[in-house]
Amino acid sequence: MVVSCNNGTLSAYVPTDDNPWDISKVLLVYRRLGFGIKHSDIASKLSLTPSELIDELIDNAKNLPLTPDPGWAHWTNTDFRNAGGNRGPFYRNHQKIVFQDFLNNDMRDRLTLFWSNHFVTEYYMYNHPAYTFRYYNNLQSNVLGNFKNFVSVMGLDDAMLMYLNGYENRNNAPNENYARELYELFTLGEGNGYTQDDITETARALTGYNNRQDGGPIYFNPNRFDNGEKTIFGRKGNWNYDDVINILFEEKSDLISKFIVRKLYKHFVSPDVNEAIVDELALYFVNNNFELEPLYSKLFKSEHFFNSYSSNVLIKSPVDLMVFIEKEFDFEKPDNFSDNLNNYLRSRCSDMGQEILNPVDVAGWQENHDWISTGTLPMRWEFSDYLLSRYWIKNKEQFRNYAISIVGIEETNPVEIVKKLINTCFVIII
Repeated sequence: MVVSCNNGTLSAYVPTDDNPWDISKVLLVYRRLGFGIKHSDIASKLSLTPSELIDELIDNAKNLPLTPDPGWAHWTNTDFRNAGGNRGPFYRNHQKIVFQDFLNNDMRDRLTLFWSNHFVTEYYMYNHPAYTFRYYNNLQSNVLGNFKNFVSVMGLDDAMLMYLNGYENRNNAPNENYARELYELFTLGEGNGYTQDDITETARALTGYNNRQDGGPIYFNPNRFDNGEKTIFGRKGNWNYDDVINILFEEKSDLISKFIVRKLYKHFVSPDVNEAIVDELALYFVNNNFELEPLYSKLFKSEHFFNSYSSNVLIKSPVDLMVFIEKEFDFEKPDNFSDNLNNYLRSRCSDMGQEILNPVDVAGWQENHDWISTGTLPMRWEFSDYLLSRYWIKNKEQFRNYAISIVGIEETNPVEIVKKLINTCFVIII
């Protein structure tokens, strides 16, 4: 068992001489809660207090409009057939839109990426671009809302109902797929607080949702609903979908909160979990009625988050790596390359094992060390080099200007120049 060395508390981070509010802290915030920050924007963020910066990120995320309908978000199968029948271009177009969101936005779409790896659907299992786009909008709508409501919304999402066979779950032939993953992956954790009988009975309560033959929105059909008595977590009744969510959060709130907080911690803070912090945050989550915004605020403003042991402990995902290079360096691009950039990012991330909106399986990407293998490590070098070499060919001088913006025009000491560049690019204080 690995023990966390981070002994920071959940009290709000107050800068000190030993732990100052500096460039490294701003970079930590934007690389964890966004996809990086332009160097020219750092000074304005340093003028804020740490808590003010987190508040600004959260407020911006809440007020950001949803990604607009590209024109086909409500198409049926007939509409796609009339457009030529090949759905691949629509799906790839949506992925490019997502990468543009990553480049333009910060916390809202960082959270959207995180939760897409929690409430997982695999696009190729249902092959419906309109479902995928609405799934994406549902994530965006709920990432700062109430987690209980989030669970309820995603369970009735068209893509989810198709992916985990909810549309096939009917009174005379129950399908347990969604009921099992609701507990195992979305709320409680594998084998944690539920039995096979709970899964069986829950599946019965979730019956009745059907897909229209032309691939339109899924709807509730009362003729397919199981009207019998069910027993879920020891409670008997003619339970339905809403009842399942209510009973789950009433009976298992402590288990749900710890499972979700631990997952957030491992993604945004460190793979080495401080269990005392998780326990304290989990209680805070329950006491705030599973509202996500206060949970984020508590964690991301804390001295625990800003502790030095939080830096340089997470391996960038392919998306983090590629979007970070493009966003932080913000170099001038070759002619016509801007049009192809998002497609390049999409394709290369897929090559490295992270195809957006299409994780490897229902458990999602396992992250951190799983991103590194003998196959993917050379790709990370190769693809990063390709991007930077295109910018170098376009304008070599912009690399010099970038370095000067970090170290200053007057600095001549090679050791200090290297230190400043490393401290900015890698957040390693030397």
